[in-house]
Amino acid sequence: MREGLYKVDFHTVHGTGSGVIYAIGGKLRGGNSAFAFVGSYSSDGEKVSAKVSTLRYNDDPNFKPLFGTDRITLTLKGAICGDMVDFEGSALQLPGVAFRAVLALIED
Repeated sequence: MREGLYKVDFHTVHGTGSGVIYAIGGKLRGGNSAFAFVGSYSSDGEKVSAKVSTLRYNDDPNFKPLFGTDRITLTLKGAICGDMVDFEGSALQLPGVAFRAVLALIED
């Protein structure tokens, strides 16, 4: 996985969302208008594993959490395709709810 700033689009059965995330040195840092994303990743060739936690920092009720709770930890497996990464996984707190995200590199 290339280091840099990524646009992230994600969805569950409960809805969709987007944000940005920066990947550098095995760390992931980012967010959107209501949530911070903090985690780590490791890559092996064309495969990536990641763990990302969310933390609400904006109490505006118009920003709904996709999993119905403000704090979650996602366990993800992904495939690298050029400047994009396609992830699938689930939240430890809600293991039956599938999560999918596509990261597209904006700038390294």
